[in-house]
Amino acid sequence: MALAATAAFACGHDRPALALSWGPAGLLAAGGGDNSVRCYGAAGGNEWREVGAAAKAHADDVNALVAMPDNQHALSGSRDNTVKLFNVNDGAVVRTFTHHTAEVSSLALLPDGLRFVSGS
Repeated sequence: MALAATAAFACGHDRPALALSWGPAGLLAAGGGDNSVRCYGAAGGNEWREVGAAAKAHADDVNALVAMPDNQHALSGSRDNTVKLFNVNDGAVVRTFTHHTAEVSSLALLPDGLRFVSGS
């Protein structure tokens, strides 16, 4: 319960956080109604610090997130019908996937850590 309260406080979005993803290397990604993704790393105890730059690449709410195992990238799915792979450190979009015809509501990484599935 304390972790959820800490994450909600630390999200830093202008609008509500709609998606959270905890990466295996300790990265917390938070996607929000402000069309951005912000990433955090543990700073000790219950403290979090923002890492890298906020990715503001979507045209609508971020509904789904996956923090990648390399701790350098994340995937985000949005109401703008796209999935974006971005660099956590600088917020730059590496690739945009435009195969959806409706908002992206879910993302999951396959066990190999290299492929993903997305749902509308």
